[in-house]
Amino acid sequence: MVATLALALLLNGPVEPRLTVHLSIDQDGGLSALQLQQAVDEVRKIWGDAHVTVTSGRYGEPCGPEEATISLRILRTPLPAEGADRTLGWVTPGAGGRSAPLLFVSLLAVTETVMGTEAFDRPVKTLTRVLQQRLIAQAIGRVTAHELGHYLLQNARHQDRGLMRPRYIAAELVADWFDPFRVPIAQQAIVRREIEALARLQTSVEQ
Repeated sequence: MVATLALALLLNGPVEPRLTVHLSIDQDGGLSALQLQQAVDEVRKIWGDAHVTVTSGRYGEPCGPEEATISLRILRTPLPAEGADRTLGWVTPGAGGRSAPLLFVSLLAVTETVMGTEAFDRPVKTLTRVLQQRLIAQAIGRVTAHELGHYLLQNARHQDRGLMRPRYIAAELVADWFDPFRVPIAQQAIVRREIEALARLQTSVEQ
């Protein structure tokens, strides 16, 4: 074990400690407890590659020390008219041009997107209800991971590849692969600074 750690340090430099984001689920859109856990697990897997630990709890539940708490609201708001751009998720503008630690995901828009595509070589509409619910939860997790990226990077702009692309095709939201949702290594230092700053701010307010 010691030799392995020494080799890792020699090849990659010091291993930075993992930082933690706590998702406070203020609104669940009517999802089941299982679907919520599946969605959070998806966020956890995506951001785990960037050395970020993701925990979750309902609104008002305590989080651990030094965790940066970010609110998540899954909404059942009506969809816009047919043919209009249907946003799957968004972040909240804050003071000074920054984003606030509050994420929104449209359950109806995500559900419509998932139900209109294919998975397992079949239309999602023909799958069992259990599989449909699992795919919807997965898609919610991936959209949430994207919106979390907007906050942690404090950047509303999108990129050409990876998690922060402006659009995903529906098949990517229900597929097994993670490559379309990678967090670029070059952005991980920005993410770490934002998590540390939010955790310090929230700790000072609580004290």
